[in-house]
Amino acid sequence: MIASPDDKNKEAPSLDTDRSTGLVVVDIGNSSLHLGVWSDEGVAGVVRIDHEDWTGLDAALRGLVPNSRKADLAAAVVACVVPDALERAEQAISDALGLKALVVGRDVFRPLRLAVNDPEAVGIDRVCSAAAAYAKVGGGCTVVDFGTAVTVDLVDDDGVFQGGAILPGLRLQAVALGNHTSALPVVSARFPEHPVGKDTTEAICSGICYGMAGAVRGLVEGFAARLNRWPYVVATGGDAAMMAEHCDFIDTVVTDLCLYGVGHAYVKHLNSPPGE
Repeated sequence: MIASPDDKNKEAPSLDTDRSTGLVVVDIGNSSLHLGVWSDEGVAGVVRIDHEDWTGLDAALRGLVPNSRKADLAAAVVACVVPDALERAEQAISDALGLKALVVGRDVFRPLRLAVNDPEAVGIDRVCSAAAAYAKVGGGCTVVDFGTAVTVDLVDDDGVFQGGAILPGLRLQAVALGNHTSALPVVSARFPEHPVGKDTTEAICSGICYGMAGAVRGLVEGFAARLNRWPYVVATGGDAAMMAEHCDFIDTVVTDLCLYGVGHAYVKHLNSPPGE
């Protein structure tokens, strides 16, 4: 198991870089890949690439950092939950930027301690997003990622990732209903005006969208009992903006939260002296 910055008596891999310069940060998720340039000011130039579009990835990387600025890059840091895509992404980064990709959880410490049964099994995107949210909030919080899968995770007041819940995302639910029933269509998930759907499509959308809002609220209430207070809730992911309009318990939406967390992981790693 790779150490976190808080693990003792383990030496951090050496990263001979200057943390004040920009980083290329990459988030390889289940459906797509996001990348941008991270600095102390935030993440700029974010690009979304479908997994099938590896030509697009190469072009995006070359367009992200002009040749004149490549020498100013500190590193390219990757969070990946799709092992089959990692090798291709590493090669693309090497070809386009002339850098060896540093992978969070392999070359870079996970940015949070994890109080879970098997830390290696937790998606690194969840950990990076949780770290970014904790850094933003400055205390215990809940992170909801409305992506292909919906994850709802808890970070306590000491900055320890406590675990969470995983649900099928809106699109997965819609496809599952359409593929595993004889009469129901595959719909594009949206909120009807009222939970009482007036036709089959509205009824499916109501069940998926209002149902998701209710499920996440219930989970956050359960997390509140763990924290002994209602947590600050940070939402991210492709469906976050739509869901936040119908979830009054969501405090803020941060697009590409995981990318912020990837940069945060790198800087935290650099600030972790060997042996600590």
